[in-house]
Amino acid sequence: MDKGHKRSLSAIYNFLKLNGVDIVKMKKKIDELVIKTLIVGQPMIAHTYGLAQSDHQGNDLCFHILGFDVLINDKLEPILLEVNHTPSFKTDTPLDKFIKKNLIKDTLKLLNVNV
Repeated sequence: MDKGHKRSLSAIYNFLKLNGVDIVKMKKKIDELVIKTLIVGQPMIAHTYGLAQSDHQGNDLCFHILGFDVLINDKLEPILLEVNHTPSFKTDTPLDKFIKKNLIKDTLKLLNVNV
């Protein structure tokens, strides 16, 4: 499925591992980048969540899926390109369909929704 310009994250990790990159270290760097971005964005996320919740602060009525675009440069440093607050669920390729279907399935599991 990893044809054309799109690759799964596991394919990228496999490629890097085959080229001697410490994948555990790379994953940690990416995790830290995402966590730090969420910390910086927390006030806006909380504000947006508050707008959606109205007077029902005790209820879990909404959630948001964010898409993080990360570039790995030639020095093997992850760089945040953008955060998509409305990522596309369009499936142009079999890889898109596989990844996005599983994202939706995993999201529903996290929400404890039985389908």
